[in-house]
Amino acid sequence: MRLLLQVIAVFMFVGWLMSFRESLLAGIFVCATAFALFAVSTNNFRIKVRKLLKVARNVSAKASMWSLCFLFLVLLIVPVWLWMDASFQSAYTWARIDLRIPDETGQVFLNLNAMGASFLEEVGKPTFYQRTHSLSVLGPRIGVMIFIMCGSAVSLLLAGTHIILKGASRMYLLGFTLVVCGFVAVIDQQDNLLWYAARQRISRDLPRFESVLEPLLQKWPTKSGTLPGIGKYFAHEQRPGKLTPLGKTQYKTHETFGADIVQLPDGGVSFALGPHYLFLLEYHPPESGPLEKVPGKYWTSHLIRSERIAEGWYLTQYESVHN
Repeated sequence: MRLLLQVIAVFMFVGWLMSFRESLLAGIFVCATAFALFAVSTNNFRIKVRKLLKVARNVSAKASMWSLCFLFLVLLIVPVWLWMDASFQSAYTWARIDLRIPDETGQVFLNLNAMGASFLEEVGKPTFYQRTHSLSVLGPRIGVMIFIMCGSAVSLLLAGTHIILKGASRMYLLGFTLVVCGFVAVIDQQDNLLWYAARQRISRDLPRFESVLEPLLQKWPTKSGTLPGIGKYFAHEQRPGKLTPLGKTQYKTHETFGADIVQLPDGGVSFALGPHYLFLLEYHPPESGPLEKVPGKYWTSHLIRSERIAEGWYLTQYESVHN
């Protein structure tokens, strides 16, 4: 019977390798179950559990302070990185994709990649994932983000083990509590932090957008061409009020011109902001402002929040709902 359980555990370990590729959480669950099954099926189970707990206690005790210091360091680095770098959210999204735990934006990217993958492979062109995920484009940031995420998970595990095994002092418990509260606060306020960071960067970089706006207000392009500050663009014949920049996605520390530049009904202009595509930068004539609802053929965008940056300029965020 024990031999049968051990064989089953081995097969579960093999299955863990497959499930880990599909889902990180499923892989961890299968691995833990296989380990528990293998441990139960071996002789002297209680003795081995005691030895394992002793080893875990020693390891967690030695690494506990380093783990707590690492978590404090992450808690300092992440908000600063988020505030200074417009590509932070992109690195976070792609890192989660690599770890098989994509967020909502990452799932959209994966769907887009899957839709075009078969056609692009036939014509020999790189897929959406390959174009936006190459080492030269965003790789270093992704590497740092994965290191931070995995390091934080391991550090939390070691620190938690140290506390559970009753080896932690009151000061350590206080420090761990502060770290956990800090992480919860950052995660809970991530959207607000991204909003305020984008507002600060755009306010500082507004002259660049103003220089692009001026020729658009004088005469809106009806044919594809080139514009200063934007480069090559595509003018939609079916949607005469929409321009699409044709340059590659640029992951810079400041906001760039995203996928769409749209002429608004009141004569203003809306710029999609890359590389994160979380917000829009809109210019509106005097006595006008962002619309509460922007109807479309398939989608209707509802204004979530807006903030005036300068005379006529607004940072906005919309939520799209399928009609």
